[in-house]
Amino acid sequence: MTEADLVDAIASQLLPRMPAKIGVAVSGGGDSMALLVLLASFAKKHDIEVHTISVDHGLREETANELKLVAELCEKLGVAHHIEFWSEWDGVGNLQSRARSARYQLIADWAASNGISVIALGHTANDQAETLLMRLARGAGVDGLAAMAPHRLWQGITWLRPLLTADRETLRNSLRQKDLIWAEDPSNENRDFERIRIRDALEVLVPLGITIQSLSDVAGNMADARAALDWHTFLAAKSACKIAYGIVEIDLKTYRTLPVEIARRLLVKSIMWINGAEYAPRRGAVKRAQSSIKKGVSSTLSGCQVTCKETHVYVFRELNAVRDQTSGIGDLWDGRWRLTGVENDPEFEVRPLGEVGIRSTEVWRDLGVPRGAVLSLPAVWCGDELIATPLLKQDTEWQAELELGEDTFFATLLSH
Repeated sequence: MTEADLVDAIASQLLPRMPAKIGVAVSGGGDSMALLVLLASFAKKHDIEVHTISVDHGLREETANELKLVAELCEKLGVAHHIEFWSEWDGVGNLQSRARSARYQLIADWAASNGISVIALGHTANDQAETLLMRLARGAGVDGLAAMAPHRLWQGITWLRPLLTADRETLRNSLRQKDLIWAEDPSNENRDFERIRIRDALEVLVPLGITIQSLSDVAGNMADARAALDWHTFLAAKSACKIAYGIVEIDLKTYRTLPVEIARRLLVKSIMWINGAEYAPRRGAVKRAQSSIKKGVSSTLSGCQVTCKETHVYVFRELNAVRDQTSGIGDLWDGRWRLTGVENDPEFEVRPLGEVGIRSTEVWRDLGVPRGAVLSLPAVWCGDELIATPLLKQDTEWQAELELGEDTFFATLLSH
């Protein structure tokens, strides 16, 4: 790829609706440094305000020098640079996964506080190929083999990967031509990390014709297949699904006639819309839930319950997942519900209706949904006293609103 090709790749992601501001995540490595240089040049021509963010995870002494390189480049380009610090590693769990999640959250919070709606990331065709192979090793389906999307929406931020078609060496050459330097992360030589072992394996596969480019092409083909499956899942949902009280109701007869993959995707998307998870539940767990549906028995999956009742499959929040969740009046409860009322006593709080609450009323039977679904609905409490159940009966003093409504459910079927 030429320099012009790299610029075109960036332009294709930003045109024609260019943001007034854009953030760039830069670590000091060659990929993100090249992205910053290319994007700064493009932004200058199109009057886009560029802001750079780096995250110091506090895990390596070399990080300070790496971020110094970023700061010097930002000063040279006339770009604002900000550093966020993470200090929450407790030695438990997967370090790379925890650090990655923290990095994205810190960047999202920074972007939101600075009115930045678009963040550019420096992932390359190499990253795409490595991700595909790692997911292949885990027996991934179409979604997993589609690897990384060129853009996605998360926490109200659009995350762009404009250089997914460019390889690392091309980007480093673009820096060399400008006499710019970058830092090499020493973890790139650590064979304890799966990605580095995959990187080694790729070198062995090249003589067989399995290259960075061919694997990147496969990921693109899988992304096209995923889009087609998503579209048919959307059409199936339009004819089979209804949203009521934050519950997904699926016509059982229609569900049973769907192709296995479309039915699986519809169930997965329903669960993710309810539990707000970024990643789908494991395929094996979903298969078990699908088997339960065939048998007409209930199952739980990722904080949700899947229940067959007469002519419908109901997917709703499991009581155990929200049993201890509380929020103030007007605050978001379980990431989904917002309860408001004319009275806002500081002792009032939102909690699930639960067994104690449901025993105090028979109105829930009129909703026509499983009893288990009603148990996890939000209600207003003052200590042990049930104050209001706005979802069970119309109340002029209390209202319950679903933060992400019916339209959002159907939209999620077409988005990644």
